[in-house]
Amino acid sequence: VQLEARSELAVPLLTDPVRAVRLEAARVLASVPFDQLSDGQRVTLTRTLGEYRVSQLTNAERAEPHLNLGVLDVQLGRYDDAERAYRTALRIDTGFVAAHLNLADLYRQQGREAEGEKVLRDALTVTEESAHVEHSLGLLLIRQGRLPEALRVLRSAAERRHDLVRYAYVYGVALQSTGNVLGALEVLSTAHERHPEDRDLLIALITMHRDAGSREVALEFARKFAEISPRDAVARQLLDDLEGGAR
Repeated sequence: VQLEARSELAVPLLTDPVRAVRLEAARVLASVPFDQLSDGQRVTLTRTLGEYRVSQLTNAERAEPHLNLGVLDVQLGRYDDAERAYRTALRIDTGFVAAHLNLADLYRQQGREAEGEKVLRDALTVTEESAHVEHSLGLLLIRQGRLPEALRVLRSAAERRHDLVRYAYVYGVALQSTGNVLGALEVLSTAHERHPEDRDLLIALITMHRDAGSREVALEFARKFAEISPRDAVARQLLDDLEGGAR
């Protein structure tokens, strides 16, 4: 449904007289399967994607356009071209974190985790924005079952960027997965104090406290969640379940 809606909205914009609008429409449509488009739409999209590539390469001496082309190629399923584009971006700017992260994610999609790990570890040696890299590396290590090492880098990422609630959430859930429920609750509670309305944190705190037998604490968080998000079906269900159990 989302793809169909995207097509309906963006296809007419491929012929918009404003160039920036045409190019943005082409970028948005790149991930729509060609068989969902008519022959005429495919021709128009292909032409406008070519125009997009040319527009990016007018600044080929910079790393960002090559990153953009890599992202486009991933959408089109052209993984070899995407890899070349990301590598070009890194040759131009070895400290360009976004290119490191995108290349590692491309390798993840292809099951090339060892190469992705090398890309991320290389990134840690050349950037000061290490939290993003550590978070990605931690997820990779979890996928490989290397939990102690994963916890170390996930913790570092969460501590470096308190403003990014997702990093604390992932670290807390990883701690729980190792059986360290108290550590997980401490991390998530601290993050909740900074981000009191974050949905994922609230759900995690409710379910972890409930499962640990702290139903009153879970109920307190559930009431807070329902108050913040009265139309959220999950909030209502969690509160109903806990109130039912308390009766």
